[in-house]
Amino acid sequence: MDIIISKDPFDRQESDLLITGLFKDERPLRGSAGWLDWRLNGRLSRLLMENRLKGEWGEKTLIPSEGRISPKGILLFGLGEARGYSYLSIRDIIPFITETLKRLKILHSCLSFPFGEAYSVDCGKLAEVLLEGITDRLDQNPADRRWLESLTLTFGEGEEQFSEILFGVQTAKSILKERVHLRILTPSESPPE
Repeated sequence: MDIIISKDPFDRQESDLLITGLFKDERPLRGSAGWLDWRLNGRLSRLLMENRLKGEWGEKTLIPSEGRISPKGILLFGLGEARGYSYLSIRDIIPFITETLKRLKILHSCLSFPFGEAYSVDCGKLAEVLLEGITDRLDQNPADRRWLESLTLTFGEGEEQFSEILFGVQTAKSILKERVHLRILTPSESPPE
C-alpha cells in the first residue's frame, strides 16, 4: 500500500476520491466538510436543507467534484453527533469505508476527517488509526489482500500538519510491518542553494 503525505491541502490532492466526514449536529459545517461546501458553492448546505444529506452515523453520499477540487469525486460519511467522535468511532466507520472503496473499485483515495482541539482528535493519531483499521479490516478476508496492496491513500491537511501526519503514518508502518508493506511517499526537499 502506498501512502502519500502532502504539504498541500486535501482539496488539491490528485486522487479518484476524497473521503471525509460530517456530523449531524454541526451547522454550519466546519473542517473539511465546511471547506468543501465553500468550494462547491454551498452544495452540501443545500443537500442538508433538502434533507438529502443528514450526517447520520454510517450515512454515505457520493457526489462528483465537477472540477472544483482536484479529486474526481467526494464520498461523505455521516459521523453522527460530534460529541461522540473519537478514535474508536473512526475505527467503527472503517468497515463502511473499505467496503465502499472495494465496491467502487477505487484504488487512490484522499482521506480527510475532522481533527483538532474541538474534537480531541489529532491528525497524526487519526492517520495511524485509519491505516491500522483498514489493515485490520482487510486481514479478515485474505481475498482482499491484492486490493489492499494496490491501494494508494493520500493524506494532505496543509504544511502545518505535515510532520504530525508523517509521524502517525510512520507509527502505523512500524506497528503493521509484519502484516502489510506500507511505502511512504513525501515531497522531496529542495536542495540547498
